[in-house]
Amino acid sequence: MFARPMQTYVAIDLETTGLQPLHDRITEIGAVRLTARGEFLAEFETLVNPGREIPAFVQALTGITDAAVRDAPSAADAGQRLAAFVGSDTVIGHNVGFDLAFLRREGVRMDAPAIDTAAFSRILMPARQPRGLSELAATLGIPGEEFHRALADARTAALVFARLCDRLEHIPSDQRHHLAMLVAIENPGLANLIAGDSLDGGGLPPAWMPKLQRPASQPALKAKDPIEPVGGDELGKVYAHARETVPGFEERDQQLRMAVKAGEAFAEGGQYLIEAGTGVGKSLAYLLPAALHALRNEDRVVVSTNTINLQEQILTKDIPQLRRMLVAAGVIESEGDLRVSLLKGRGNYLCLRRLAANAAMAAGDPDFAHLSAAMYLWLPETTTGDRSELSLEHNDYITWPRISAAETDCLARQNTYVRDGSCFLLRARKTAESAHIIVVNHALLLADLASNGSAIPSFQNLVVDEAHNLEEVATRQFGAVHTRRRFGDALDAIHRPPSRDHREGGVAALLLSLPEGAQHDFGNRIADATHEAGLLATTYFLALGELTASSVPGEEERLRITHTIRGMDQWTTVEGAWETLAKALANVSRLMAEAATSLSSSAVSDEPDVLAGEVLSAARRLDEMRSSVASLMSSDQQDFVTWVAREFDRSGSLNAAPLDAGPRLEEELFARKRTVIATSATLSAAGDMRYMARRLGLAEAETLELGSPFDYRASTLLTAFDGIPEPNEAGYDQAVASTITKLARASEGRALGLFTSHAALRRVAALLREELEDDGITVLVQGVDGNPRRLTEHLMTHPKSLILGTQSFWEGVDIRGEALSLLIIARLPFAVPTDPVYVARSELFEDSFNDYALPNAILRFRQGFGRLIRSREDRGVVAILDGRIRSKRYGEKFLRSLPACSKFAGDADTVAAGVRTWLSD
Repeated sequence: MFARPMQTYVAIDLETTGLQPLHDRITEIGAVRLTARGEFLAEFETLVNPGREIPAFVQALTGITDAAVRDAPSAADAGQRLAAFVGSDTVIGHNVGFDLAFLRREGVRMDAPAIDTAAFSRILMPARQPRGLSELAATLGIPGEEFHRALADARTAALVFARLCDRLEHIPSDQRHHLAMLVAIENPGLANLIAGDSLDGGGLPPAWMPKLQRPASQPALKAKDPIEPVGGDELGKVYAHARETVPGFEERDQQLRMAVKAGEAFAEGGQYLIEAGTGVGKSLAYLLPAALHALRNEDRVVVSTNTINLQEQILTKDIPQLRRMLVAAGVIESEGDLRVSLLKGRGNYLCLRRLAANAAMAAGDPDFAHLSAAMYLWLPETTTGDRSELSLEHNDYITWPRISAAETDCLARQNTYVRDGSCFLLRARKTAESAHIIVVNHALLLADLASNGSAIPSFQNLVVDEAHNLEEVATRQFGAVHTRRRFGDALDAIHRPPSRDHREGGVAALLLSLPEGAQHDFGNRIADATHEAGLLATTYFLALGELTASSVPGEEERLRITHTIRGMDQWTTVEGAWETLAKALANVSRLMAEAATSLSSSAVSDEPDVLAGEVLSAARRLDEMRSSVASLMSSDQQDFVTWVAREFDRSGSLNAAPLDAGPRLEEELFARKRTVIATSATLSAAGDMRYMARRLGLAEAETLELGSPFDYRASTLLTAFDGIPEPNEAGYDQAVASTITKLARASEGRALGLFTSHAALRRVAALLREELEDDGITVLVQGVDGNPRRLTEHLMTHPKSLILGTQSFWEGVDIRGEALSLLIIARLPFAVPTDPVYVARSELFEDSFNDYALPNAILRFRQGFGRLIRSREDRGVVAILDGRIRSKRYGEKFLRSLPACSKFAGDADTVAAGVRTWLSD
């Protein structure tokens, strides 16, 4: 049994005015002394005067007001009282580093060790899941208490800690000891808790590598010729069983029409663009004919999506429903007869051979030890080896490529894991080869082009869902982005110097862990060379950032690199910085190659070639980046646009994108497939799909436009306004802020405002925030108050809020019910006219506005509109504040692109009154 140490612990938690220790201040401190069995011994609680106003959002979240803290002690005084309460006990807390950083800011330092319950949970509960305190408490069965108050959160963290200690009791002592040895490299206090006694030795024992069983094999598919078609009658018969097998199933004419068209596509071949409005149920509409075609013809169909959410919907909801329908209809005898596989890129899968080779070196490699601790309890359980099953931290993602299946010779005969069938990549490929339906994402679909078809088993039938995103993914995949951070990550993978928060890391640390000798010497030389390269990389990217000083101020600071720019003195400075950096990077690569040669002939492990491969793999990533930047720096590339963007740290990023991805998609992907079905809820601009067809490389595709089954006249009030200046006119920001204020009051929050610019969003937010928050409506701004996920979750749980967001809120947001009742579109979503990619692509069109800018904006507009009504029960208002929707001739095209809604127009006061009435009916 696990022997719980008899010592006591103190769980702490702070409430603060924000998330930045350098700028924000403490408002409350709570602490609980407890035993490892979860017995509470004493408590400490105090409000803290932060010496500044508490943001209204934080007051609403915590209930801590300015008045409440007016007479409270200062943070320094309260912190010293906390330190006295803690004494020599071990401190625990959820993401405790956050709390300790705020205390250090006030001059309060804890001498005792600290244990982070979030990190502790990642080790004992490695499966990917939300790690917030409330979510983790719910997972562990801890009753909910008032969150976002310091003492309540400290109590919850204490109970989480105790439940995690409970889990230790079920881990065998030898495994606990091995796990503790890994953790000891970074956190000795947590390691001793896990071990339950003193530690000796280090490193990862070979016994950790379990023997994984070969999965049952499935027969490979053998496509029939000629194809046996699936008729509409057969589709209808299967649909007839949906009512008895799918809870809440609703017959939708649009869904059946789409299924029939997809069935024709699989039978006859060809290219098809199908727009299916919200609520059609398009995934089931193409999955049913795809399944029938694949089962009847022993053929496979590849389904590509853009988002993880849709993949999860297909795999966890649509496919199980489809299987039940097929069984009920007598098409298959058991649900397992329809074989479906999720396939990802090689880098997502763990390579057991590389893991075993690195395991022997874990004691001297803190990066690998940290990642190993996160995987220790997961590896014996996983059947996929997919990293998405794990909760990994940023540095773990930097280390993962060293043990992933990317850049490996998976079919090498000497690979034991390939021979015994336990290789995870081989398993995934074998499963995919026998699957009727293979689900991938757009990135892997395009990576399959680059690898000449080696990423996905051979296929002739393709469904591209969320097709409106494919061009953007292709732009990223075929282009390049080089930032200071990405170079820093690549250099950290080679050598990361020690800091207060992290020990020395990277493959150089592995070399330095070896006994004195050639490899150890290489470790020192590589560390020095990498440090020099890092300094020079900073110089280079800052020089890039200076190039944008003359561009338009704001977050859209982008500069297209043209022949004129290359002739400027500032470009000469950038070139000089790059030449110096390129030489330093080449030196790092040379040393890495020499170290790999030395390592491969050494006796440091049973598989020195694999360890040498780790060194070369880290160097190869850096070489690829160096080669790409060198190419972009040397000259303008035909058919590409190159630009510099200014980052928030004032450095510059170097970017490139294809001018037109369509021809490459057409030639290398679609033209080589027998059947292509591209579908989305937004493919047409004012009823015309020609723009999207051209951008996707499907100019000759047959098109089908299916409306939504929702009754938008009953559910949606579309409003326009008198008296708001056009976006480039004086007074626009003030008028928009005033109008949003009136609308948000009428809807009592429950609102999302969509902007096209961070700068405009912040200007408007500054004008309306105080007034609305005086009315009890919380105003949250993307990039200021949190990321899109956090803000969306807040709106769902605290509907009396107004969320103001930009690009990432225009699509993908799915808030159902009354929590989102008002959608505000501040400005028609035309691209920024100075954006380098927009300017370069515009040059491809004779009439760039009507043939490029306008249809692109209409599609974006439709995506934004689609955030409001997500189900038949939803009801709400869409407010369009841009007067051009009525004053410009092209405004009618925006309106025609929407379903038939109820409409209302007037001045802000009149419309606000109409909104109140509509939402109260």
